[in-house]
Amino acid sequence: MEIDINGVKWLVEAADGETKKLHPKKDRINLGLTEYCEGIITIRQGMSESVTRSTVIHELIHAFLFSFGYEVNGEESMCNFFGSQADRIMKLTDEIMKGVNFNADREGNTESN
Repeated sequence: MEIDINGVKWLVEAADGETKKLHPKKDRINLGLTEYCEGIITIRQGMSESVTRSTVIHELIHAFLFSFGYEVNGEESMCNFFGSQADRIMKLTDEIMKGVNFNADREGNTESN
């Protein structure tokens, strides 16, 4: 599948976990890989849905940072965090947007629903 992030085209593909890019060394495996120069995001096949989803989010964070020109110290840790917590953050965001009235009248008082 091809996606566009800030004008940068990315190819997202699923691959067998035994490919060299996902299993580069005997003692190392990658669940996913973002290749910046090639514009390819590869996700390992055969994982559980929750691990696959976390991995997709993780790799998308790498792609978004690259596509918007950001360099971040500790990028891998940040991607790990968002990969594991983004769904919960989005769920809470949706709950807050539905449950809190952010509209204020001219005096700064919140309007009741």
